[in-house]
Amino acid sequence: MSFQKVGQFFIAVALFALLGLLIWKNYLAPKQEAAATPAIFDQQFTDFTARQFNQKGGLEWTVSGSQLNHLTKDKGYRFNQVECLLESKEKNAPPWRLSAPTGSADERLTTVELTGGVEGHRAPSGNQGALVFGTRTMTIQPQEQKAASNDPTHLAEMSTDGQPRWTSDSSAFNLNYDSQVFQQSKVHDHYNRPVSAKVTPDSSQGAHP
Repeated sequence: MSFQKVGQFFIAVALFALLGLLIWKNYLAPKQEAAATPAIFDQQFTDFTARQFNQKGGLEWTVSGSQLNHLTKDKGYRFNQVECLLESKEKNAPPWRLSAPTGSADERLTTVELTGGVEGHRAPSGNQGALVFGTRTMTIQPQEQKAASNDPTHLAEMSTDGQPRWTSDSSAFNLNYDSQVFQQSKVHDHYNRPVSAKVTPDSSQGAHP
C-alpha cells in the first residue's frame, strides 16, 4: 500500500470517528438541562405542630398537619391536612377545631389561609350544644384573633341526638373574637322547634276479672 493510500485510509478513519462522536453527543448521550430549576422549598417537615403562647404562658392556638414545606427566600409555608386549634376566651369553654386539606401561611404565621373545604367543630359547652361549621376557604389571623371567609358558610348548633337545633347560612362572614363581634352577609337562619312527644291513648281493654 502506497503512502498516499495509507494517508487516505487514516483520514477516512478519523472522519468516521468524528462522525460517531457527534452522533453520540447529539442523540445518544443524556442531555443536561441548560439551567437547573430553582428549588421551591428549602425545608420540609412531616407530622408538624406549631404553637403560640401569650405573655402569661397560656396556649392561644395550635397549627398541626401531615406535611409542612418552608418556601425559599422566607416566603412562608405550605401545609397539607392542616388542623387549627383555637383556644376559647371563655373560661373552661372548649376550643374550636378547624381542618382543611391544604393551607398556607406567611413567614411569621400571622395569617393562615385554609383551602380545599374547611370544616370546624366545637364541643358542647354549658347549655349550648356542639357547634359545626363549613365553608370553602377561610382566612385566620390567630394573633389578632380574627377569622373571615368570602365563600358561602354554614353554621349550626347540634342537639344531643345529633340533629341541628338551628342553622345559619350566609354568603360571607367576619369574626373578631377579641371584641366578640360576628358579622354575616345575606343571612338565612332557621330554628328547628323541638318536636314534643306525642301521647298515644291506651286502647287496651284491660284485664277482665
